[in-house]
Amino acid sequence: MNLVLIGLRGTGKSTVGRTLAMRLNWPFHDTDSIVQERAGLSIRELFEQKGEAEFRRLESEVVQECADFEGAIIATGGGAILNDANVAAIRRNGFVVHLSANPIELWRRISLDAATTHTRPKLVQSAESGIDELQRLLLSRSALYAAARHSEVIVEDRTPDEIADAIVVLMKAHGIGKNEF
Repeated sequence: MNLVLIGLRGTGKSTVGRTLAMRLNWPFHDTDSIVQERAGLSIRELFEQKGEAEFRRLESEVVQECADFEGAIIATGGGAILNDANVAAIRRNGFVVHLSANPIELWRRISLDAATTHTRPKLVQSAESGIDELQRLLLSRSALYAAARHSEVIVEDRTPDEIADAIVVLMKAHGIGKNEF
């Protein structure tokens, strides 16, 4: 079984995923990174040059491939849960953990990460600010995250190691990866 991390941008899916991969000695796969590598473009460039539909098609292809792995940690893009087939795939062979935080905390985290600011597209064109965009995304996606997840970890006021600790506790409680602890 895989461990799959879902959540809005800024929740630390990639950072926590790498932390868990080192701790558990599991392979780590970041679907956004794989999409960017295959496309030869940043996600922002992919949105601008080929459109969101092409990005979502590539994202779905990568999510479906990663879902077939065994004993891997997978960090998905924030919008992967928009596609029912993606959700079915990650739940079929994965323990899905939703990393969550309030929009103000997410904006604080994103603002501190120059790479995220420059490589990620604006997803809500009518948003008046970054916080407004995150609030709108959270409102539109919260039910989808809830339906996709097996468990949730709130990341506010926690370091990546503390978040990883919380996920390991959840994994133990659900009998995931017993031999790795």
